[in-house]
Amino acid sequence: MSKSIQSGILRAAGAAMCGLAALSAAPASAQQTFEFAVWYSDRDYYAPMTNKWAQQVEAVTEGRVKMKLHFSGSLVPAKDTVSAVRNGSVGGGTTSISFLAGIVRELSYFEPFFWIPADAKIGQEMMDKLTPASRELMEKRGMALVFALPSSGLLTACRGDAVKTVADWKGRKVRAAGRLQGLQLSAVGAAPVAIDPGELYIALQNGTVDCTMFLANLALSGKIFEVAPNVTYWNDGANSSFYYVNLDQWKKVSAADQKNIIEMSDKLAKEWAVEQIGMQQQAAKDLEKAGAKVYYPTRAEIDTHKKAMSSVWAEIDKLVGPSGKLFSDVISKQ
Repeated sequence: MSKSIQSGILRAAGAAMCGLAALSAAPASAQQTFEFAVWYSDRDYYAPMTNKWAQQVEAVTEGRVKMKLHFSGSLVPAKDTVSAVRNGSVGGGTTSISFLAGIVRELSYFEPFFWIPADAKIGQEMMDKLTPASRELMEKRGMALVFALPSSGLLTACRGDAVKTVADWKGRKVRAAGRLQGLQLSAVGAAPVAIDPGELYIALQNGTVDCTMFLANLALSGKIFEVAPNVTYWNDGANSSFYYVNLDQWKKVSAADQKNIIEMSDKLAKEWAVEQIGMQQQAAKDLEKAGAKVYYPTRAEIDTHKKAMSSVWAEIDKLVGPSGKLFSDVISKQ
C-alpha cells in the first residue's frame, strides 16, 4: 500500500474518531417525556380532550416533547400529585385547585362553589386575565402551569333526598374538595368531610358521607349515581382544573417548544371553555338515563344558595391578603 493511501486512511480514521468524540461530548437529546398523572379515568368526558392535548404537544414540538398520560390515579393519587410534581418524582399532572390552594394561596379564589357562572364568554375572559398571573405564582413554587380550565357542571349527589332548599343542607355530612368549600358547607349547616375522589364511591356506599359535591362528568364516569342517585344540578362551576409540570424538567424544553406548547394549550383551553359547558349539561342528562333523579333548580334558587355560602369570599380575602387583589377583583364582579 502506498504511503499516500495509508495517509488518507489515517486521516479518515482520525476524522471519524473526532466525530465520535464530539458526539459523546454533546449534550443529551432535547427530547423530554413527562410522566403525567391524571386522576380521573379514561372513560371520563375530559379524557378525549386530555388525549388530544397530549397528541398536540407532540405534534407542535415535532416529537421532542411528549406527555405520557396515566389515568385513574395509576401513577400517583390526586392528593399526592402536587408534591410529586414539585419534587420531580412525577413529570406533571392535573388536579383541582383545592390541592394547590394551600401552596399557592392566591389560587384559593378558584376553589369555592359558584365561583364562575356557566357562561363561556365570561369564563374565557376571566381565564385570560388570571392565567398569566397564575403561571407566575406556580413557577415560584417549582411548577410550570401549562394551561388552566374554568369549570361548570357543579352538582350535589345524595344517598337520601336531593338538596333543594338551604335548609336541606342542615346536619348532612357532605364531601367537599377543600377547606374553603368546607367553610361554605358549614355556613349552611352541613358537616364537611374531605375525601379523595378515588375513595368517594365507597364512602357514599358505606354512609361515611350523606352527599358529595362533584362535577357532572366526574359523577358519571365515577358511577356516583349508583350510590348517590338523588342529584341537584347547579350548572355553575367550582374548583378549576390546572395542568402543570415540574419546573426543572420544563426548563430542559427549548424556549421555542415551550412557546408553541403554551400557545397551543391556551387555544385548546379556550375551545374547551365553550365545549365543557355543553358536555356537563349532557352529563347531567346521561346521569338521568343511568337512573339518577336529577333536580334542576331555577336561577333564583341557585342564587339563593350562592348567597347563603358567600361569607367564604371575605375569608379568602383575609387568608390571601393584598397579593390576591387581581383574583378577587376579577371573580367578585361575576
